[in-house]
Amino acid sequence: MPEPRVLTALKPLREALQQTATALATARLDSLLAAGEALEVALAAMPRTAATSPAQQEQLRAEIDAARAALLRCRRLGVSLSDFVRATFDAHGGATEYDPSRQAAVALTGRNLNTSV
Repeated sequence: MPEPRVLTALKPLREALQQTATALATARLDSLLAAGEALEVALAAMPRTAATSPAQQEQLRAEIDAARAALLRCRRLGVSLSDFVRATFDAHGGATEYDPSRQAAVALTGRNLNTSV
């Protein structure tokens, strides 16, 4: 019996979540952005409904569990990365909230942003 569309669509979703977790773990912004694009594509490809046999449901459950584990890893790594960034800014006397005046950036780098065109 051919693989159902939903199972075929779950694999790229799990892979994109794993890619996201790896990017978070290694603090690679370019990889994180690529993973975000992969997530968008994978979610757009998910079918709304699917009829599956009991055997296919077992495969689906395994794939869903793997995707859920990857998502939990992403959440934990995201929290850790946020804590690290916050601690780094605090150590440099910078603010972690939105700062349209760029005072935190000036304090951290010693340079001002020139926005004139």
